[in-house]
Amino acid sequence: MMEGSGAVRGKTFSTRTAARIVAVSPHRIRYWVKHRLVHPVTQRGRRYRFAFRDLLLMRLTKELLPTRHHLEPVQRCLARLHALLDSSRPLTALKLVNDDGRIVVREGALRFDAESGQLLLDFAPATPGKVEEGFGPARLQERFEEAKRLADEDPLKALQLYADVLGHEPRNFEAHTQVAALLEERGDLGGALRHLHGAATILPTSAVVHLKLGLVYRKREELEAAARSLLRAIECDPTSIDAHRNLAEIYERLGRPREALRHMSAAHRLSRGE
Repeated sequence: MMEGSGAVRGKTFSTRTAARIVAVSPHRIRYWVKHRLVHPVTQRGRRYRFAFRDLLLMRLTKELLPTRHHLEPVQRCLARLHALLDSSRPLTALKLVNDDGRIVVREGALRFDAESGQLLLDFAPATPGKVEEGFGPARLQERFEEAKRLADEDPLKALQLYADVLGHEPRNFEAHTQVAALLEERGDLGGALRHLHGAATILPTSAVVHLKLGLVYRKREELEAAARSLLRAIECDPTSIDAHRNLAEIYERLGRPREALRHMSAAHRLSRGE
């Protein structure tokens, strides 16, 4: 099929079709591909085909790069988005914006920083009289308890219920931790990180949350980030055997044997009750 036909096959788009949707020139898209800002699904010479996800990232690229200067920050943020966004997750609900120089992704009622994955919470008090009818504290607690009951037998339904709760109570610490656990079980490590960061923002002294962050980062093979989270867990609770032991293993993998030995020794001392 010729690139200019504009037809879609297997949910992919030609360069010209993508250009019409995003409202840029095909030449600009080829420039983005050349500089690895977007990555086509398939390529034959200069004929590319893109997925819907790529169109979303093109839209962000267009907003952030009105000229061809300063590609590096955008490259970092787009690379981070590829890592954060699970390919099985529908992207039509996502909105990507430039918020005073910070790239922010909006997902329903939640917002997170694209480069760091940090969940952005609105701590402003609710406006009196603006609570949606049927979603008072009692109803929200019912949905929360129902989500906990359904977590094992119907995790997708549980996630929907938790989303309702967080949409009205974005500072609900336990809801963030429960969602993080469900997403981790489903393999959505990026989503789990976002909600763990949200929990850490609400309760920054929770050693358990920082430990979980470290373990998820380790699953993603982001060892430096895992070490930072585990160090934070130890700052919050110096007696955490799991944090010391996991940090020792990560330092060993990072080629830092002295730090590994120190934390492994601490874990041994704590396990013996010394």
